[in-house]
Amino acid sequence: MPDSPETSLAEAPFDKRAVRRDFGRAAATYDRHADLQRRVAAEVAALYRRLAPGGAERVLDLGCGTGYVGGDLARDAGAPGTLVALDLAHPMTRRGRVAGHPAVTGDADRLPFAAGSFDAVVSSLTLQWSNDLEATLRGVARVLRPGGLLVASTLLAGTLEELDAALRGTGAGRVGPFLEAPEAAAAVTAAGLAHGECRPAPEVDRAADPMEVLRCLKGLGAVAKDPGRARGLRGRRHLGALCRAYREATGRPEGPVPVTWNVGYLVGWKAS
Repeated sequence: MPDSPETSLAEAPFDKRAVRRDFGRAAATYDRHADLQRRVAAEVAALYRRLAPGGAERVLDLGCGTGYVGGDLARDAGAPGTLVALDLAHPMTRRGRVAGHPAVTGDADRLPFAAGSFDAVVSSLTLQWSNDLEATLRGVARVLRPGGLLVASTLLAGTLEELDAALRGTGAGRVGPFLEAPEAAAAVTAAGLAHGECRPAPEVDRAADPMEVLRCLKGLGAVAKDPGRARGLRGRRHLGALCRAYREATGRPEGPVPVTWNVGYLVGWKAS
């Protein structure tokens, strides 16, 4: 049985075919634009070490991307005996796999593992692409053994607020959707993970200009994935209007512009 029921494209915020396609295409360019992703993955790995100081034998790297969390954990003295990399996009699975460990191409919303398969699940900046966070985390709870640990990061409401304002100002859609921190924490608990929490950690980067923001997002594969996504923004006129709206939203008529990320760190334990 799948971890979550089928959801029609009319109901789902994200078209998983687009998620798979866009991140597959971005596998070759991802690392050039992933400063935030590296920092957040390092924090996920550090949080995992604090909460599981002795390490775990079998660990799932959920949404492995190009392998930042898994690679970090594999370099530890207490590296997992088995570290399984999973990503929806096969090119990411190939890049994110740690040498000597298995990799699986699959959907975080429909985990292809038996119950109790893992001692821990780690995940960095993947869960924001879930169509139902609680259902996805129920799947995580299912594949954890009793006493198993989840440590993950996701993006929360307020992320890319400058771009969101620009998109709304030009009638070109919205960013997200992203959950508020209490909603994300509630999803962890509702999924059956004890002591569930979400620790928000907002930060603001700088980009040379709005076009750099858009190029970075495209290089990461983090472009619109809703079923009704508009494609007109690719024209110069639309891009120009969007960049002007971005500067208006930030009050920066020239020079570098802010880029807000509201990262949330999720923690939960499978009841013993």
